[in-house]
Amino acid sequence: MSSQENAAAAQAHGGHGGDRGFVKLDYELNDYPGPVKTALFGIQHVLVMFTAMVGGPLIVGRLLNLSEETRILMVSGTMIGCGVATMISALGMSFIGPRLPIVMGVFYIFIGPMVAIAKDVSLAAAMTALMIGGLVQFAWSPLIGRLHRFFPPIVTGTTILLIGTGLMKIGINVASGFGTPAFGKPLTIGLAALMIVLILVISRFAKGFVRALSLFVTMIIGYLVAAAAGLIDISAVGKADWIAVPMPFPYGGLEWPGIVGIIAVVVCFFATAVETTGHTLAVSRICGVPAEGWRIRGAVSNDGIGSTLSALFGGMALTSYSQNIGVISLTGVGSRFVVAFGGFFLILMALVPKVGAIIALMPNAVLGGVLLFMFGMVASVGIDIIGRNMTSRRDALILAASLGLGLGIQAAPPGAFDAIPQALRILVTDGIVMGIMLAMGLNLVFPKEE
Repeated sequence: MSSQENAAAAQAHGGHGGDRGFVKLDYELNDYPGPVKTALFGIQHVLVMFTAMVGGPLIVGRLLNLSEETRILMVSGTMIGCGVATMISALGMSFIGPRLPIVMGVFYIFIGPMVAIAKDVSLAAAMTALMIGGLVQFAWSPLIGRLHRFFPPIVTGTTILLIGTGLMKIGINVASGFGTPAFGKPLTIGLAALMIVLILVISRFAKGFVRALSLFVTMIIGYLVAAAAGLIDISAVGKADWIAVPMPFPYGGLEWPGIVGIIAVVVCFFATAVETTGHTLAVSRICGVPAEGWRIRGAVSNDGIGSTLSALFGGMALTSYSQNIGVISLTGVGSRFVVAFGGFFLILMALVPKVGAIIALMPNAVLGGVLLFMFGMVASVGIDIIGRNMTSRRDALILAASLGLGLGIQAAPPGAFDAIPQALRILVTDGIVMGIMLAMGLNLVFPKEE
């Protein structure tokens, strides 16, 4: 199907799907750009999210004082899970997967329960808890799939705005080099600023293929500048193996994690289901297809199956990444076949660690500058939807309350929620999830104005 036919079909659907606002796609959902472009676009899509994917396992490794060998196993297992789940997300497998250009990655909300279970019982028990939680997520996905009716445009717009603004802190932390020796140094800040300028210039003035590769070109330039400034240490590439084959149950067989651990993990999966619903609605909208219940069901079930597979190979639980919204909006590449190749590339990085080691050399400032822009694009999509659909005081109240609660929780000082039980605290301290749930609730209880 051509881009013109795709676009015409999207407009014919109308509703949630046909109203894309400022987003214009050069490659529609079912377009195949050709082998070379598909490969380059797919790698670009993955590069924006790669550090976040491997960052989760590395944080868990530090918190548990795991050996380097065990950390590598956790990263490899996670990459296998991300790759397979991303391919299913894009191409679908029976009723699993939304068939949308959505890359899957690690959800950091699981770090707390994982570490607690591993310390109290064992790392094998933590993996068992993730597998059980993933199966629960899969089981309730048909119910979650019905939530799309509770997401009219004002709730969808609020959801996307919350996701974009709520993640800004992550972007600025990465861009400034927080937690690294380069934190706050002029070279770090300058490199991050250069990334933003390059994205702006390329996206505004370049045409066609180059504009669609704006993020890839920006990151390559940033990589070269960082190398010239002596910010890249290639010794890790030499140490990485050429071939590594992840095996199931790398930390031992199934082990009971305790009922408290399972409850904490299931609460985390509920949070992923809420955010995944928002991501799926947003990507459906910018790809010009109806936000139907089967897509949400497929996305949530893919969260569960992907997480179970990742944990089986020693990795972390997965969810859809909000960066997908920003990448598609900025580059104009909405082809699901591009993202399917991205999933294949993730599997390749898991099986050939040297490839992953080269990608991992990218300095935080380079990625952080790109992430700041991506999260800004996500927020822009939300603002665009709200601006075209907020037609009453009722809508304004829903937006104000949800945004205030969501961003307020994100800005709360450490210890503000310590009095809340641990299992519930995981949910309550996620400002994005709480803001989305409030928007859904207010939309149900506030009568619509005539």
